Amino acid sequence: MGRFRSFFFLIAAAIVVVMLQRPAEAFWGFGSGGEGGTSGLDLVQGYDRNTVVTTVGRVAAAPDSSADPVTIELVAGSERFVVVLGPRWYLQDDHLDWKIGDTVTVRGSKAQGKDGRSYLLAQWISSPSGSPLVLRNETGRPAWAGGFKGGQQGAGQQQRGGTGGGRRGR
Repeated sequence: MGRFRSFFFLIAAAIVVVMLQRPAEAFWGFGSGGEGGTSGLDLVQGYDRNTVVTTVGRVAAAPDSSADPVTIELVAGSERFVVVLGPRWYLQDDHLDWKIGDTVTVRGSKAQGKDGRSYLLAQWISSPSGSPLVLRNETGRPAWAGGFKGGQQGAGQQQRGGTGGGRRGR
């Protein structure tokens, strides 16, 4: 009887582990399914400080706040980037009012997706009002991962103009 109980417990534990990974898969492997194929990039762990660049470009496609993660397309010279801002739930209170043709400055980790597109996992991006929207700290830790403290260079509601996104600056 003890072997049966152990076997049952092992199977139940394996099922729980598999089920817990499903929601994370949709978030970490963003871009799966739908148009454009799969980026294969990890939004949280994929930030590489060795590939950080700051670039200025024009908005080619405004953000779709219903997409997850929220992205914006940017053309900088001859390069086109998909700038990954962060998860929809984190940005839902922000006013993401970039328009096609707006000039923005973005700092982030540059990566090549499995789909062949160039991505920037944004650390910060200038907003149309001119103040930066800070999404990660200097080491690349996402603000939505918890433990992100306001008052750092570029962080906090005050530098963002005090509009929306009440999570930052606390």
